[in-house]
Amino acid sequence: MKKLLILLLIPFILSGCYDYNELNDLAIISGVGIDYEDDNYVVTYEILSTKKSGETSGATSTYTVSSKGKTITEAFLKNGNLMDKVPYYDHVDIVLISEEVAKNYFKDVAEFIIRGSQFRNEIYLCVAKDAKAKDIIKTTTKEKPIASTFITDLLEHSSDSSSAGYYEPFTKTLNKIITKGEDALAPVFSLKEKEIVLKGMAIFKDFNLQTIITNDEASIVNLLNNFKTTAILFEHYCNKDNKTVVSIYQSNIDIKPTNKEVKITGSLYGRIYQDSCGYNLKETKSYEELQKIFTKVITKKMDNILNIMKTYESNALNIGKLYYNKYRIEAPNLWMKQNITYDLNLKINKKGLIFEVENEK
Repeated sequence: MKKLLILLLIPFILSGCYDYNELNDLAIISGVGIDYEDDNYVVTYEILSTKKSGETSGATSTYTVSSKGKTITEAFLKNGNLMDKVPYYDHVDIVLISEEVAKNYFKDVAEFIIRGSQFRNEIYLCVAKDAKAKDIIKTTTKEKPIASTFITDLLEHSSDSSSAGYYEPFTKTLNKIITKGEDALAPVFSLKEKEIVLKGMAIFKDFNLQTIITNDEASIVNLLNNFKTTAILFEHYCNKDNKTVVSIYQSNIDIKPTNKEVKITGSLYGRIYQDSCGYNLKETKSYEELQKIFTKVITKKMDNILNIMKTYESNALNIGKLYYNKYRIEAPNLWMKQNITYDLNLKINKKGLIFEVENEK
């Protein structure tokens, strides 16, 4: 929406501080894609189209330019040489990097972004999977004319989706990378039937991508991080054909590292989303049974995520930093050798009522 507003505001801007000729000299960049091919960086800009005075204004549209360079700086400079307008970065929303860049060259990209003053602090870092960053940046439709804006909206307005992506300003992402006991996360995008789709979450250790997890696994990371999502779905099959689904709409999880173990505690609130197992949802006993079942389901899912973090030695859940904050001892990987215990209090609603049950220890 931001880019659409910019285009709508152009006539008003023209009557204010900018005259039209000034504005027409700017190439308003909405997103940047960065790939690495044949020992070269490939930098792609998505640029908003603007009309000259007197021209008919059709639908919002964009165009792209790409350049290669042995260094990230060279690729950016060559892109500028291809343009007949001055690159304007103040409205860049996303920087989308390929898996190859995320695994091996992200430090160069991060240093370039931080050194230069052209990018805003609020840009989002995203990772491209099973597609080149430049191909995703180029993917637009009549309904979604600006790829960067669509990606941003998908992140910022999908909190009610079970596959909601994780996002934060780039400065926070970088701060996590350089802080001992913390590591970064980033949303992952791909192409499916020529449309941009959310494809999970990237887990980093320092400046290097370690692995990409699925949307379902990413939702558990969001749950553990208390990230703003309002619909995380959990399934339990009573047989091969029938299942019950609970949607967690509110939660508060606390991760407590100690010298002996890591304790995961918290409260979760859910409602029945689907039931083909034949539970009598008029009876309190059914809810008590379901709460016990789904507490185990959620615990198993959380344990899987903690094991992934251990496998890749990533502090993307900031557990190492939490340990330091508590004991003032730098031991960022201590928790990776410890047991994880869980004490979760799940409450399932029934028509405004909440049924509580003591969890089995």
